[in-house]
Amino acid sequence: MTHSKDTARALRRHHLARLKKARRLDFGVPPSDQGDPRRLGRHVTTPAACSCWMCGNPRRFFKDKTVQEKIWDGKLREEREDDTGQQQP
Repeated sequence: MTHSKDTARALRRHHLARLKKARRLDFGVPPSDQGDPRRLGRHVTTPAACSCWMCGNPRRFFKDKTVQEKIWDGKLREEREDDTGQQQP
């Protein structure tokens, strides 16, 4: 499916308007700023208000693997055990 330059721009504007409508009453925008179009536009492009340990990436702060990575490691470990016939750490 090919998009011309105008079609891509229209699609980008459509998604921007859709996200503005969806995030209009989001928790990331304080009640005092809910009518401010500039604040809403900033919240649409960057929904996380900050990058503290509560809002940011948990892997960066806790040095722990994600659930998906733990599952993948378990599958690899099982595969190695099946290939060699012995357990590996």
